[in-house]
Amino acid sequence: MSKKTILFLLDNPYSNDRRVMREAEALNQSGDFTVRVIATFESNFSKQEIINGVQVDRLFLSDIKDVKNLNAHSKYAELIANKYNFDSIHAHDQVMLSIAVKLKRITGKKVIYDSHELFRCWPLNTKARGFTMLKSKIVRKILINREAKNIRKIDGLITVNESIRNDLNTNFKLNIPSISIRNVPEIPPLSYKSNILREEFNIDNNTQLLVYIGNNVYPNTINIEQVIDEFSNQPNTVFIIISQLNWAQKEVQKYVNSIKAKNIFFRDVVPPDEIPMYLSSADVGIVSSWNKTDLSYWYGLDNKLFEYMMSEVPILATKQPEYIKIIEEHKLGECINPEIENFYSAFLRIIDKKETYKSNITKTKKILNWACESKTLLEFYQNHVF
Repeated sequence: MSKKTILFLLDNPYSNDRRVMREAEALNQSGDFTVRVIATFESNFSKQEIINGVQVDRLFLSDIKDVKNLNAHSKYAELIANKYNFDSIHAHDQVMLSIAVKLKRITGKKVIYDSHELFRCWPLNTKARGFTMLKSKIVRKILINREAKNIRKIDGLITVNESIRNDLNTNFKLNIPSISIRNVPEIPPLSYKSNILREEFNIDNNTQLLVYIGNNVYPNTINIEQVIDEFSNQPNTVFIIISQLNWAQKEVQKYVNSIKAKNIFFRDVVPPDEIPMYLSSADVGIVSSWNKTDLSYWYGLDNKLFEYMMSEVPILATKQPEYIKIIEEHKLGECINPEIENFYSAFLRIIDKKETYKSNITKTKKILNWACESKTLLEFYQNHVF
C-alpha cells in the first residue's frame, strides 16, 4: 500500500512549534504516511526546507490574519489545490481551519482540525485600551464566529486534553472521531542535568529556587501577581521567570518593581532542546493559571507542566481539572486553590518532600512521554482518516 500524504497547514514558520513538529515527525516516520507542511514565510527562513525528514514549504504571508482581506484564504486554497497532491488536510488552529475548509470544498479531501486551545474562550491578552481594544474585541468576535461555522465541516478533531475535547464536542454538537493528544516532550538524554540557571543568576545551592517557564507571562490573567506577592523577599528563596522579552514580561517586571521585590528575576526564552538543562537545577516549577473566567485557561494543560516533569522538578500548580489528573494522581507535587491557600506555604511543603516527588516523577515520565502519546495519533489516522 502506498503512503498517504497528509498536508499540515500551519500559521507559523515551523521553527519552534514543538507540538506540531512532534506530530509531523511521528506521522512521517511511521512508514504509513508522508507529511508536507505548508507554513508561513518570514524573511529569516528559506521558502523550502526539509526538517528532520519533513518537507516544509513556507507559502503563507501576513495576509492570512487580515480579517479585512476576504479573498486571501480562498486564494491560498486555490493555490494549494493546484500545486500539491495530498490525501487529507490537517489544520492547526482556527486561521488554518478557514483555509482548510475552502480547500476541502475544492478537493473533497477530509479535514482534521487540530485545536491547540479553546479559542472561543481565550482572553485577548493585550495592553490595548479604548478604541483599539474595541477593534480587537470586534475582530475576536468575527474569528470566533468563523471558527464556529467552519468546525461543523470537519471530519475529525484533535485537541490537547480531554476537558477541551469534551467541551468542543458538546458546544459544537460534533459527532465525528476525536482524540486528545497531550504535548508531552520526549524523555531527555541522561546528560541533561546542569546548574546553568543557578550559575547565570549567581544562586547558591542553599537557596531555594522556584521557576516559571512559558512562551509568555501575561499580566492580570494567569495569577502571576499573587505568586509574586507571596514569594517577594522571602528568605533564601529566588523566583525566576523565563519567558519572551516582550510587552507582557515588561508589564510583570513593572509590577515586581512596584512592590520592591528583590528576589524575582527574568530571563528570555531558551531553545527547546535546552529547557531540561535550564530547569534541572530548580527546586520547584510553578503553573499559576487559576482563571475560572476564561475556560481556555481553566481547562488548559500547560506545556510547562510536562517540561518540569521531564526535568525532574516537582510541580506547584493550581487545582484545575487537567492539572489534578497529572500532578495529584501521579504524586508529582501539589495543587492548591489560591483563593484560600498560599503558594509559598505549598512551596515549602513540596521542599520538605522534594526527594519523594522527584522519585515519583522519574517513574512517571517513563509512562507519560511523547513516544507513548504519539501512538494515539497514529492509531487515529490509521483507524479514522484512511
